[in-house]
Amino acid sequence: MPVGISVFADVFCRGRNVARLAHSWLVGAAAVALLVVFSASTASAQTASVTAVWDRNTDTLTTGYVVHYGTTPGSYAWSYDAGNLTSAQLTLTRGSIYYFVVRAYNTSALQGPPSNEATIDLRTTTPAPTATLTATLQNGNTAVVTWQTTNAVSATLNGASVPLNGTQNYPVSTTTTFTIVAANSAGATVTRSATVTVTPPSTSAPSAPTNMAVAVSGARATFSWRAPSSGAAPTGYLVDVGVSGTTRMIASGHNVGNVLSVAADLPKGRYNARVRAANAAGISGYSNLYQFRIGRTLVSPSGFSVQWVGTTAVLSWTAPTADGAVENVPTAYVLEAGTAPGMSDVATVNLGNVTRFSAPIPGGVYYVRVRAENAYGGSDPTPDLVLVPPDAPGAPNTLVASRVNSTVNLRWNAPAGSSVSGYVIEAGSAPGLSDVARLQVGPGTTFSAVAPVGTYYIRVRALNGRGPGLPSNEVLVQ
Repeated sequence: MPVGISVFADVFCRGRNVARLAHSWLVGAAAVALLVVFSASTASAQTASVTAVWDRNTDTLTTGYVVHYGTTPGSYAWSYDAGNLTSAQLTLTRGSIYYFVVRAYNTSALQGPPSNEATIDLRTTTPAPTATLTATLQNGNTAVVTWQTTNAVSATLNGASVPLNGTQNYPVSTTTTFTIVAANSAGATVTRSATVTVTPPSTSAPSAPTNMAVAVSGARATFSWRAPSSGAAPTGYLVDVGVSGTTRMIASGHNVGNVLSVAADLPKGRYNARVRAANAAGISGYSNLYQFRIGRTLVSPSGFSVQWVGTTAVLSWTAPTADGAVENVPTAYVLEAGTAPGMSDVATVNLGNVTRFSAPIPGGVYYVRVRAENAYGGSDPTPDLVLVPPDAPGAPNTLVASRVNSTVNLRWNAPAGSSVSGYVIEAGSAPGLSDVARLQVGPGTTFSAVAPVGTYYIRVRALNGRGPGLPSNEVLVQ
């Protein structure tokens, strides 16, 4: 009885491979030829599960079928008795071409002639899968996870099915590891992981930054500093930029983010800069104060002095020597006056191209200086000249401070040879400043007050009809 057989291979990246077999004759019987098909499916990365299926013979002599197969044409090292079934499942090792025939047998186990030979090619191996995975922390509590795979038919991310390529946001509250597993059609897998580290919020403010500096190129100022060397980690920095000698701020507590440098364009002038570190728990103290200039530097005036005519101060100076180049010759002088060294909170006056100026001085103590200017830039100011009217009180001396719990106690000696009607107590957050308090008290030379915990720089000035005089020595209270 004739039987036909063919082979179908379904291997990764391969199409359908069907081969028709010729007839097989069973001894002593006759029948029509029937089509037989083999198919291959994945068992593992190294083996394939091959199933042979054929139509049953219709004669009365056939009682079973044997599948013969091997890796050499016409030579079959193995056989499989399928009994009276019309299919056989075989597990074959990948890497070779296999050759098959089918023979029918009767009750005496006599086999008929083989069918024609069919083949299946298992030499093609399934490419191994690959995968990449990145995870980046964003906004402190969101992880952005991106992955890509090749040669894969499925993928899971932390156990959940995902597309073969993609990007997805995941909320995170603690350090989290993301793992992708990609598999190919042969069942082979690859695993890749990435971790995002979530830093718990700090419970303390950072220490102050250090090494504040400014590099100037034309109108551009580049500010840089170093991160605190100890303490809690900053999450950002606050930059202050002020006009030298004034209380005017170009930037006050400007948050520049968690960076160590920033740049800005500024007009011609003299400036100072400082920076603080910040995090969720608080703000640090200030870095060093850095002075810088935008514009050309001229030679400073010299010989700055004062003569008193009653209460009128006559100020004079000597023009700086220039080399004759127009950009180095002053065309004007600017007078600055303030209530503290380096300050110009009282007045900034452009006097024009003169070297002498006079004005009546109201009661008080003033710090004045002069600098040269032209269209290209300015000079450094002269050293401060202290203007104290002749009848102003002298400076108190021997200021001493003590602290008992929250109470600050001060005592000092009155200025010798001065008529005093009272005193002014100045307290600041830094030397020379009076940004914390400025209190006028009576003629006594002691004072006590409750003060919050903190660091204070304190000095005392005497008062009379001409206003406050020079300050006493400065004391530090902590």
